[in-house]
Amino acid sequence: MVRISASGTSPKPLERVMIFIDGGYIRRIFSDLFGDDNIHYWRLRNDLQKWYNAIPSNPFRANLIRAYYYDGIADESEAEYQQQRAYFDNLRESCVFMNVSLAEAVKQSDGSFRQKGVDVLLAIDSLSMAYLDIYDSGLFLLGDRDFIPLIEAIKATGKKTFGFLYERNVSEKLRWTFDYRIILNKERIESWHRKQP
Repeated sequence: MVRISASGTSPKPLERVMIFIDGGYIRRIFSDLFGDDNIHYWRLRNDLQKWYNAIPSNPFRANLIRAYYYDGIADESEAEYQQQRAYFDNLRESCVFMNVSLAEAVKQSDGSFRQKGVDVLLAIDSLSMAYLDIYDSGLFLLGDRDFIPLIEAIKATGKKTFGFLYERNVSEKLRWTFDYRIILNKERIESWHRKQP
């Protein structure tokens, strides 16, 4: 039996969707825009799904299987480790159906941290799940041009790729690698900012 909506049309059929997030990428954007990385990840995840559903040329709506978040964490010997661990533990607690995978974050001479191995974790998961036919469309929140071969490989499996890209911090070549692009600006992502009291 086909359900008819109040407007008299059938709803779009469901399609299996996975979300893949480069945590360092979105946290850097928030640090630049708002001065912190207090992100409401539940809203972020829901907005990506909502925007996917609203794409005019997309004949499907999302059956969100799971979201995957990738980031780096400092070594336990570093003073910042406990603060970073608390951040990721809070993410795990506050956002259901989101896996958090952590690689290394290596401390630089200026005191900042650089991710190491995060792109490999993201690539292994997203590509292996594409080959295992676990999802139909991948929603990617990332901006590094190093991901271009990954997106091309996922497309070669027959999966569709949707890039959610910040307007000021994305490789132009990566942008055109995706099947469909949604460009993010400050106004669009401001609701993800979890303002401190």
